[in-house]
Amino acid sequence: MLSPSMRLAFTSDIHTDSNGPEMIQALADRARALAPDVLLISGDIATDPRIWLQTVLALRAAAPELLLVAGNHDVWTTPELAAQGLDSWARLDRLLPALAAEAGARLLDAGPVVIGGVGFVGSLGWYDLSTRDPLLDATDDDYERGVFGGLRWMDGARAVWLDAEKRRMRHPEVAARLLARLDQHMLACPADRLVVATHTLAFEGQIHRKDHPGWRFVNAFMGSLPMGERILRDPRVALHIAGHTHLRSDIQLPRPDGPLRAVVSPVGYRREWPGATAEEAAQQAMRVVELAG
Repeated sequence: MLSPSMRLAFTSDIHTDSNGPEMIQALADRARALAPDVLLISGDIATDPRIWLQTVLALRAAAPELLLVAGNHDVWTTPELAAQGLDSWARLDRLLPALAAEAGARLLDAGPVVIGGVGFVGSLGWYDLSTRDPLLDATDDDYERGVFGGLRWMDGARAVWLDAEKRRMRHPEVAARLLARLDQHMLACPADRLVVATHTLAFEGQIHRKDHPGWRFVNAFMGSLPMGERILRDPRVALHIAGHTHLRSDIQLPRPDGPLRAVVSPVGYRREWPGATAEEAAQQAMRVVELAG
């Protein structure tokens, strides 16, 4: 270990495009105050690559190790760019790892990392529709387009995943491919103790269900329950960290060998922290855990 215990700070959903540079500074200051051995950001840093890099550079300067997971906003593109070879796979597999390396950080979507004997494995994850409300009369095509009852989920337009024949992949296809990658990375990681970070949610207890048609529709885009089943099957996993929902949770999931802690602690959009300054929002969002040696 880096010390008798590893100090891990984490948050997600920074959305610097919307929240502005003061949030970068607030999070960097918060990280320095927490003095972690490792800082982990579980997705949705920024859509603009320049702002993404600016954010990661500032956070890298605030911690000895910076680990990242891609979020859905981080892989947004356009159909025109996708036609030129810059689809969401290109952002996930080429652009973001290159930007992370330039900043001295590491993107867990590209492969596992072992620090001080602790293995870190991560994935954006995606939507296999296992979290959908079965009583809502939305069709598979509604979910694919992301449009229902006057509400629009922007991943239907901005996340453009193309297969080898340049055909647009459906959400469950993308989820299956990313789950297979996560499985490979978990199997390949040699550490006896794992932290798994995903952007999208993996467990029912992380999903906030409300009796509102729009809320019921977008819950289909929260993540993948089979991803959670895969994480739970590995007894080495000591902690799961996610993002995406902008609503905090901290749950214990039962396992034969002891419960798994799963935490979501996002920054979210400025409009979601009424009355709070960037500094106050950063203090609430960035949390720290001690991983015993």
